[in-house]
Amino acid sequence: MTPPALDPDLLPTDDEIEAYRRKGWYVSRPLFDDTELDAAIDASERYYDTLYQQQIDLPNGGTYQLAWWKGTGADKLRKNDYSTLLVPELDALLKKPILGAIGALLADDDVRLWHDQLLYKPTSSSGAPQAVGWHTDFGYWRTCSSPQMLTAWVPFTDMDEEIGTISFVDGSHEWPENNHLNFFSSDLDGLETQFNTGGAKVSKSPALMKRGQVSFHNSRTIHGSAPNLTDAPRRSIALHLQPGANHHIERRNDNGDLARHSNDSLVRQIDGHPDYADPTFCPRVGTLIEARQAIETTT
Repeated sequence: MTPPALDPDLLPTDDEIEAYRRKGWYVSRPLFDDTELDAAIDASERYYDTLYQQQIDLPNGGTYQLAWWKGTGADKLRKNDYSTLLVPELDALLKKPILGAIGALLADDDVRLWHDQLLYKPTSSSGAPQAVGWHTDFGYWRTCSSPQMLTAWVPFTDMDEEIGTISFVDGSHEWPENNHLNFFSSDLDGLETQFNTGGAKVSKSPALMKRGQVSFHNSRTIHGSAPNLTDAPRRSIALHLQPGANHHIERRNDNGDLARHSNDSLVRQIDGHPDYADPTFCPRVGTLIEARQAIETTT
């Protein structure tokens, strides 16, 4: 079957790609419609309803211990990894060609899935306000060779500051490493005092997005989000992408321990090393040549 043609009007311009390189983040035009996102919400709820145990079964005999399951409590911040492997409606978001094409243009390479995180931020009225702490994705991906790893964040509804949209620290992907920051801390102000800026000014930009838009950010860009002050949960999925050149490397954490990622025990092994091109867990979702060809059709 011939894949659907890419709409070049949905791809970033040269100026937008340059701005991504400079700022470390980019917000797309609308890529998904209400039908796709409604299906994602409904499927997410059905999936949550199945999680009576912390351990889930994954392809090829793999298992994984979830950060959130029903025993954690309904009104908690939820981060459920590997959901696209289990929920077809979420996999459909990942596999939409335009998303992968944008990722390829921003990474300047073909892109594969690295892994995903289904996210749910409860309302603040349900208990203590819960934020997503300032962090870099690279701080959790120390086994990756590529400096151009990136994330496509797909919110399922409109996003503004009241609901706790994602916020980026402009240009922080060019700063010294900030691996010590913490996704699970709600102390945003305290974390900000720990930024290793290299002397740069701190400038924060909340991503104000209409439903269907997607934000992309470099893995070294510091990002986080404030508590959800609305009366509805904030729902989204983070689709973490790796350039085609990315591969496993041995690197040590700041405490001297050898870095590891959960992918290492799930993907196939080649010559004793995890293969981050394993098509089961890390399928290719976008090619640079197809994205560039789509742009050339309009010039």
